[in-house]
Amino acid sequence: MKLKTKITLFTTLLLILLLLVTNSSIYFIFKKTMTDNAIERLDSQVDDIAEGFNRSGSTAVEPRNLFNAYVPLNGMIRIIDENNKSLLTTLKDELSLRSLNATYRTNEHTDVTQESGAIYASASMPIIWTNDNVVSLELTERLVDVEQSLGILRIILIVASFIILVPTVIGGRFLSKVVLQPIQSLIYTMEDIQTSRTFKRITTKSSSKDELDQMANTFNNMMDLLEENYKKQEQFVSDASHELKTPLTVIESYANMLKRWGMKRPDILEEAVESIHSESIRMKTFTEQMLVLAKDDSQLDLHIQPTDINTLCIETGRSLQQAFQRTIHVKPSPHPIQVSSDEQKLKQLLYILLDNAIKYSEESIELTVSTSAENMCLITITDQGIGIPKEDLAHVYERFFRVDKARNRETGGSGLGLAIAAKIIKAHQGTIHIDSEEGKGTIVQVHLPIYFS
Repeated sequence: MKLKTKITLFTTLLLILLLLVTNSSIYFIFKKTMTDNAIERLDSQVDDIAEGFNRSGSTAVEPRNLFNAYVPLNGMIRIIDENNKSLLTTLKDELSLRSLNATYRTNEHTDVTQESGAIYASASMPIIWTNDNVVSLELTERLVDVEQSLGILRIILIVASFIILVPTVIGGRFLSKVVLQPIQSLIYTMEDIQTSRTFKRITTKSSSKDELDQMANTFNNMMDLLEENYKKQEQFVSDASHELKTPLTVIESYANMLKRWGMKRPDILEEAVESIHSESIRMKTFTEQMLVLAKDDSQLDLHIQPTDINTLCIETGRSLQQAFQRTIHVKPSPHPIQVSSDEQKLKQLLYILLDNAIKYSEESIELTVSTSAENMCLITITDQGIGIPKEDLAHVYERFFRVDKARNRETGGSGLGLAIAAKIIKAHQGTIHIDSEEGKGTIVQVHLPIYFS
């Protein structure tokens, strides 16, 4: 069963239930009011009859004649003895009243009964009969006016219910169609995405700000995210394939050379082995970097402990200065600074940033440690190299992004270094900012939370 049918059926049944409860309440309240008024009137009349009967004793008026004067048009007056037998019955046109059971009562009593669709009201009270016995004087009347009024009321309620029900059902179907239209659009869009393998969006009304509009916007945002991730995945696969293709081609080329002449020519053998070894190391480093980037921040397996940032920067700068024979000026903070970090990951971060500065500059490099106004540890690396164009600054943290692809490949770069650096900084609740001017140099600033013991 479709959701639209379910909504229509549910609203219809709910409306029918409400109409039944409302109509029943109106009907029975009206009936109770009408019968109560009739009972009150009969109770007053039976008092008048009893009083008239008591006065007739002094005037010697025949009881039947007296009762004929009091009996209603659709009513009956009976005298009932203690054996529940009718001693005297007076009625006019309503012969069905004779079939009602006679009941002797010793106190005043009123009652409403219903038989074969007819409504009867009765009032009785004890009186002293002509033979000095106590009998029950009963006045009964068929409430024809009440029956007619209730019949008219039933017709009115039924007609009114249909008048309310029909447009409500039609309106309910229309409303459910309007409400479910975005959902139907969502279904069609998802089916279209499944068949066409394209990322499509749901068109929403800008004026609508309800939950359905929110659902459509959420779906569109999800599609944006999926499409972005899909494109990144495609780009990643393409870049990774391209990155691996070069060393594999080199290895294959030198392997073919070894196969043909390597055993006969020692110079080719040495060159081939050195190149294959170099490209193998490059591939190993590349795959390790990809594994780091593939991990979630929670999977980096950080061993957090207080780290003396001054000492770490001095040791790292000295190590790279000796390895690359480049001048690196380390300016530690005049005050001891500790950060909560994984020392090895932080050292890897410094290696990446200093390695980039070494590759793309010829002059000396400056590594400064200080504190920022936000009570953060500030590590600043400054070089006077080739710089980064402004249009490329927003993309330097993307995987495989290279400012100068040819030069980057010559220096052995894979375009993953800054992506790994940004991931390490994020895992330490820090931030990184790069300010660069093409042809003048680059300033890299890393903010890390200070450890307070």
